[in-house]
Amino acid sequence: MILGYNPGEGLLHRAHPFTKLALALAVVILAFGLPTPSGPLFLTGVLVALALAARVPGVLITAFMFALPFWVFLVLLHVVFGDTPVRAVTVGGQITAILVGFLLVLVSMHPGRLVDALLQRGIPFSVAYLLAATLQSVPRLRDRARAILDAQRCRGLMVRGSPWRRVRAVVPLAIPLVLGALGEVDERAIALEARAANAPVRRTPLNPPADSTAQRGLRWLLIIGAVAAAAMRVVS
Repeated sequence: MILGYNPGEGLLHRAHPFTKLALALAVVILAFGLPTPSGPLFLTGVLVALALAARVPGVLITAFMFALPFWVFLVLLHVVFGDTPVRAVTVGGQITAILVGFLLVLVSMHPGRLVDALLQRGIPFSVAYLLAATLQSVPRLRDRARAILDAQRCRGLMVRGSPWRRVRAVVPLAIPLVLGALGEVDERAIALEARAANAPVRRTPLNPPADSTAQRGLRWLLIIGAVAAAAMRVVS
């Protein structure tokens, strides 16, 4: 399970992995290609509606928490100490849209389905595994950090209180996290070697995700539409 992934949740979770990747790419292009400042804000609104329809409101909370520091900095830079509030709204909207889009794709993308889809298209296993491991890295580090925190609390580590106490608690938490991540690298390398990841053969996925003409058309529509919108803005 990755970030609350559930194959039975909503149409977005059941979509082909390539459709989700096309959505992420289209969001990046549209964030910079739509007219500003209304374009990025409208795109953010569409993604918010999509997240609510997919029943993943946690994505919105996480995205807005990450976007808040950028908004504060932009307001200070362009509004308080400058005279370009439109620039602050534009850049803030672009950042928020990209964050919501990528987190929406991440929360609905199961790494195993992505690997199977890439193998079905003839992508080398090493490349497919690298992309899947990237998707899994943040959730795995989060889960390991939570486990380390609980273990250290059982040993009497105080992680709350004064700022100095919080700073002192960083080392007992960071060192096991880093060492555990390094140890996992060796374990994964051995596992990949045992599975002949570098073998020059085309692998056949056992259960590749189902694709359809409608989804392929949707992917082309997303990419072509995003590129066309960006081109129209450049020309105008």
